[in-house]
Amino acid sequence: MKQRRRLAIVALALLGTGLGVASGNLLGRATLLRTATSGLSAYADELIAHAQDYDREINTIRKAFNPSKYPFCSPQEIAEMQTMTYRSPEIKEIGRTRDGVLECSAFLGRLKPGWPEQQPSLAFGDGTRIYTNVPLMIADRTPGIIIETDGVSVVIGPAAFDHWNRPGMRYMVDVVSRKKNQVLRIAGAKFDVDPAWILSQGTMRSPGPGPKEIYLSRCSSYSPICIVTAQSTAELMVGEKPLLLEYMALGGLAGFSLCLALGQFYVQRVGLAQQLRRAIRKDALTLVYQPVLNLPSRSCAGAEALVRWSDEDGVPVAADLFVRIAEDSGFIGELTALVVRRATAEVGEILRKDRALTLSINIAASDLEGDALFLLLEEHVERTGIFPRQIALELTERSTTDLAVLRYAVMRLHEHGYQVHIDDFGSGFSSLAYLHELAVDAIKIDRTFTRTIGTDAVTASILPQILALAESLQLEVIVEGVETEAQAQYLEHTGRHMQAQGWHFGKPVSARDLPKYRELVETPRD
Repeated sequence: MKQRRRLAIVALALLGTGLGVASGNLLGRATLLRTATSGLSAYADELIAHAQDYDREINTIRKAFNPSKYPFCSPQEIAEMQTMTYRSPEIKEIGRTRDGVLECSAFLGRLKPGWPEQQPSLAFGDGTRIYTNVPLMIADRTPGIIIETDGVSVVIGPAAFDHWNRPGMRYMVDVVSRKKNQVLRIAGAKFDVDPAWILSQGTMRSPGPGPKEIYLSRCSSYSPICIVTAQSTAELMVGEKPLLLEYMALGGLAGFSLCLALGQFYVQRVGLAQQLRRAIRKDALTLVYQPVLNLPSRSCAGAEALVRWSDEDGVPVAADLFVRIAEDSGFIGELTALVVRRATAEVGEILRKDRALTLSINIAASDLEGDALFLLLEEHVERTGIFPRQIALELTERSTTDLAVLRYAVMRLHEHGYQVHIDDFGSGFSSLAYLHELAVDAIKIDRTFTRTIGTDAVTASILPQILALAESLQLEVIVEGVETEAQAQYLEHTGRHMQAQGWHFGKPVSARDLPKYRELVETPRD
């Protein structure tokens, strides 16, 4: 059984590792894609800024010749065009047009006859016309871009944006006419994207099968320029493979740790709950009894029934843990029934022989809801010849059951003759509320306060106050956790009659050994 659970935990941890690696891979890819998108956005903004610089330079040239300082296409105007072309790093040629005819240019001089212009690739309402793939006479008929406005033609080289290239990224420069909903590519790679999407300035991934691309669109608020930048996801993942492996490794480690913790939690809580329930139904738990003595006489007053359990691997489980598991899992009533049935059977003969002895049994607050506990007590106490007053039901004060329900149940128990004690008094959240609302017979002081006897602990002054409170309310007192003679003598010297239990008086013993213990304390001390 233990080996199988270990294998199950290992299998769960390995599964978690695999899921963690996969999750790390997805997270790493998502992070890389976000980083890539951020990089594409910065790249597009940079290209927009350069495109706007070109647009401003073109406007400066246009204004220089509208109006011109010199006669149209005169030697002086041609010289001026040559000077401006020489000073510009990107403008390759400047020309002058009239009525759709190129009349002169900086490098070609005066043209006779003039050259008729072609049909523009894109025309704007303000008279600006753009020509693409125009064979340039000044560059051995290499295709170029001509922008004409107000009788001034400006030639931009086909590689005007090439020196702004970035490794792993590509770009497309478009001139857009929003009124006509037209987009004209003037530089960069050609992307198969919808013009409406370009104008929307969004981000997208290429649809369909095959290699994926990330596209990002940005448009200028100053000029009719839009930029689309792109990056291959495959190239991105290859270039950032070490980072992706780090995410996968961290994801695997996180998955392994989480599933290992979940497996251990299952064994500790869910697995233990299932084992405990099986043990209860198989009657596989054991009971031991810790003697309770009268002080100061140190005569035997009875015993407390304590339940013990070891899991299916033989490992002892702390009572506080498995009782809490039974409460949380909703079968504490089954555990209570086992203790009542077994305890009354094992020590019933002792109780019937000595009516002065009391058997203390722990119950949960939920046991007091309904009639199950009362029917159980009737069957195993009243019908077996045990006096109800010989049974003390210890109610832990950590319970959160409605006090009205508890008050009614305690009243019923008293009507049948049973004693009701508050266990672990002072350790919970409702000590005074319990004393105020419930007509209990005794309080059992938590061992935490017993340990402070003879010490300088801050809480050492609480024990005398609890004893005084119990006396004023006429409640009996049981002090648990007495482990030294000094603690016993301190309690005896208070001058109050009380009961005590702890390892100093006797460790928990089986029901068979309980009469032997009583023989050891048969002679009272006065």
